[in-house]
Amino acid sequence: MRLLNKLLGERSEQSTPKPIETAPLVDEARIEPPHTGSRESLVALVDSFPYWYQNIYLGQGVYTLSSPTLHNRLWQCLEPMLPADLAGASVLDVGTNAGYFCLKTKLKGAGRVVGVDNMDVFLQQAEACRAIWGLDIEYRKLDANHLHMLNQRFDIVIFTGILYHLKNPLGVLEQVAELCNDAIVVETEVIPPTRESVVHVRLGRRGQVAVTACRQGFMKFIEKDELNEDGSNWWVPDTECVVGMLRTAGFTRFSQPHYLEETRMMLVAAKRSPSLLKLTP
Repeated sequence: MRLLNKLLGERSEQSTPKPIETAPLVDEARIEPPHTGSRESLVALVDSFPYWYQNIYLGQGVYTLSSPTLHNRLWQCLEPMLPADLAGASVLDVGTNAGYFCLKTKLKGAGRVVGVDNMDVFLQQAEACRAIWGLDIEYRKLDANHLHMLNQRFDIVIFTGILYHLKNPLGVLEQVAELCNDAIVVETEVIPPTRESVVHVRLGRRGQVAVTACRQGFMKFIEKDELNEDGSNWWVPDTECVVGMLRTAGFTRFSQPHYLEETRMMLVAAKRSPSLLKLTP
């Protein structure tokens, strides 16, 4: 029930977004999937699930949702950072949901694409969409806290809408770094950069420690359901905290952060140079 409230709440929250920097959305239906069946069967598929979180094109003018969501805006921001052809690069999508990013990267030429999620309903949606598009994508039931069980390495890791749901976000990012050859795409709830926040903590070298005002590099702990009445939210970091955790995990190069909404941020972090992904405009 908490998960259902979370999904319905987040979808409601996205209905009135407050974008900081984003281009107008374009119609993503550039090509038709090969296995659509009848339009009626597509509508019936969409209606067979109580809710959808990702807006995916199924063909013949049918989408899983009636309007674009945060995922569509994120892809529009991310796509210019990707090569025109992923040339067989391997991709892991953590928290894949209905497989939106798996589909998008596979259509751009990715090789092995794996999507993991811990919810059966999402994996059912993902498999239905995959079959319609006729793409070779592997979906597995796996919690983000156990990524080491994949025992595989990937060139690109998609890590969107996950970080703030983790009790131990740094530990999971360290797991991601161990299986990531090149780059990670992170999107998360963040403390808004447009508003000043200050915490006072003891800092300084030995013998020079003093209570110091800090304006970045921290997280807010969510104990219960204070954020969106969702008990699966645990942390809201600021942007510098996200970058700091990624550095600690082993990533060394970073794109500029892109704020899709006032409190939603995306960035790309890479371990090698040059990266497959473009980190600078």
